[in-house]
Amino acid sequence: MDVIDNSSSKRGEVRVIIELNFRAEFEMAKASEEYNQLVHRLPEVFVGKVERLNSVVKILCLAAKKCMKEKKMHLGPWRKQSYMQAKWLRTTCERSTSMPPFSMGASGRLPRPKASMLTVDLKEMLPDVHCTAVAVV
Repeated sequence: MDVIDNSSSKRGEVRVIIELNFRAEFEMAKASEEYNQLVHRLPEVFVGKVERLNSVVKILCLAAKKCMKEKKMHLGPWRKQSYMQAKWLRTTCERSTSMPPFSMGASGRLPRPKASMLTVDLKEMLPDVHCTAVAVV
């Protein structure tokens, strides 16, 4: 999530990045112990300015590159610094400033979703039918 904080008139707009699964973005299956220790020091949830995220991404991507080189393994393009930075720091993004009003209609109930021919609720149509799962060995 990309948030613009403009509550302080002195600082102007401050861009804040929020990533709920930050540590997992850097975990690797065959990483060295040194790299794993570095990754485990990362917060699970990242909330910070763009500059801070840039420096963390740079450090982790260099460490990943070193780790893979030591193990004589290929570093996937999704592990490279440019890819990781683009994931969070795209220069063009669509910003939403307000939520559309939520309407439940005149009845006060949520509207029922329309079903296509492919989605039929059999339990609703056949209430007396009971389903059981059978395992084939």
